[in-house]
This record gives sequence, structure tokens and C-alpha cells, in this order.
Amino acid sequence: MSTSRSMSPSETFILGAPDPEMEAIERLLREAGMHVIYALGPDGARVHPADAYRVAALSEPVGAGSIVYQVECDGPAIPPDAIRIDHHRPGDPGYGRPPAEFVPASSIGQVISRLGSLGWLPADWPVGDGQYYSAGGCLRLDPGGWVVDDEAGGAPRLIPQRYVYAAAADHCLAAAYRGECPGVEPDALMRWRVECRAKFQGRPIEAVLADVESARAALREAPVVELAEGVYARDMRGRHVPELPEASAREGVCFISDGLPGPDGRTKTVCQSGTPEQIDAFMRVWAPAHGLTDTYGDPARGFAGGYKEVT
Repeated sequence: MSTSRSMSPSETFILGAPDPEMEAIERLLREAGMHVIYALGPDGARVHPADAYRVAALSEPVGAGSIVYQVECDGPAIPPDAIRIDHHRPGDPGYGRPPAEFVPASSIGQVISRLGSLGWLPADWPVGDGQYYSAGGCLRLDPGGWVVDDEAGGAPRLIPQRYVYAAAADHCLAAAYRGECPGVEPDALMRWRVECRAKFQGRPIEAVLADVESARAALREAPVVELAEGVYARDMRGRHVPELPEASAREGVCFISDGLPGPDGRTKTVCQSGTPEQIDAFMRVWAPAHGLTDTYGDPARGFAGGYKEVT
């Protein structure tokens, strides 16, 4: 822990749906001594992706006078003065930022930035050499890797690579696999991803790798769908293929898939691992032509989706 802190912090972090990246955020916050609580859905259980933005309750009350952060969640139970840490929706601090800015844009990067500004970084993070060649606010890249300014110690601290990988996977996985995230080697990222996903799923690494390879083969054999004139993706609708998003990101192949559960009894169709042109085509042309509503997405991050009533 940072030795500059003499009392417990008055910061509370409300965490959204669990996934490997959110687990990394939670580990980091607990290592830094932060107060962590969970967002709960209408059923009283911790939120999942479909209801992460309809938070109905919290796992614990927020203490009086606490500064509150909402991490990838929203809804009526979130205090109105909570500070948003997110990158999924327009208006989020990380929304629309390019792959070159993946660390400051990602949710875990925003958490690290806040901990650095408070001087509450883990004490075992080494000091960076300070020879910056790429700027990103208080999060920057130097020859040794990504660093964060440390308000307590003055010198920048080197961010452990596992958190850099989590930031890349969280913000723009397909771009990271294309080599567009500085400081991230695609093959090393894939090894880290498979290990994390196997641990999260409670499965052997070999089983996850086998699913990824099967999904890569399915993508190569899938029919092509035209998103707009001259813009195409692979059509994976009507199929359930484990590890499809991971495989598409690694292959650099954009796909559309449907039948996913969404809020309010609707189903969701997604377009993932796309270039800005493909995501724009899905949102602007394909989605409205196929009756999707509440379309969302971020061309800079390579994802989009929309909803359809169940008939």
C-alpha cells in the first residue's frame, strides 16, 4: 500500500456486472484499500450485462460524506452525484477514444488515474523512468511501459502489465490484436486473455483454447452479410458459438449475431470486432433496415448493437 495514507479513504466504488476485467478492477481497488460495493438488479442479485444500467439497489448503503464512483453501471439506485467511470455510452469519459489512448479511455485506466491522483497506488508498483514519448494526461507511455502520476510520491509509477492487458481487452480488443495498442504485444495479450477467461469460467485453459479455435473456424466458414453498400460482415445469426467474440477479435473478422438477452424482454443483435466503417454501416443502415431500435455503439471501439421485440 502507499504509505502516504494515514486514514481510510472516503471513496466508495460501485461495481457493475462481473467479468474478467471487472474482477481486475475489484482486485486493484481492494489492494489499494478502497471501499467496494456491488450494483444489484431488479431481482436483488448482482447485475449482469443486460441490467447493469438499471441498478435497483446496492449491496451496502453508501456512507455519509463518501465520494461515490459508478463503474460501468447506472440506474435509480445510483447516487445522483456519483462520478461516472465508463466508456460504453456517449458522454462516458472513455467513449469514442481511439486505440492509441486505450489505457486512459478504459474503465480500469480511469480507476488507476483516480488512485494516482489521490496518492493511493499500491506501494509495490515500481517507479517509471519518466522519458515519456506519448501523452495521455496523468496516464502516459514511457520506454518501460505505461505509467501513472503518483500524487504521493511525485514520480510516475509503472502500471503492472496485467492491468495494461485488462485495459486493452476492455476498451478495444480487436484493435489490440491488430497491434494498434501501444505497449501491447498481440500474442502475449492472447495468452493472458485465455488464462484469465479459463480462471473466470472455472475451466482448463486447453478447453477455452479449443473453443476459440472452433469459433475461428466457424467464422471463416460463415456466410457474408452486407451491412451497407460495399461493406460486409460474417453472419453468425441463429447460432450459439462459445468464445465467438474472442475468436473474431483475434481473427480481425467482423460479425453479427442475434438472439442475445436484452432488457425488458427484448432480444439483442450485436455487431462486433468491426472497423469504424463496418460499425457505422451497421448502426446507420443495417440496424434500422432490420427493425432494431435503441441502437448503440462506438465505431472507435469496434462494437454496436440494437434491440428487437420478441414476437
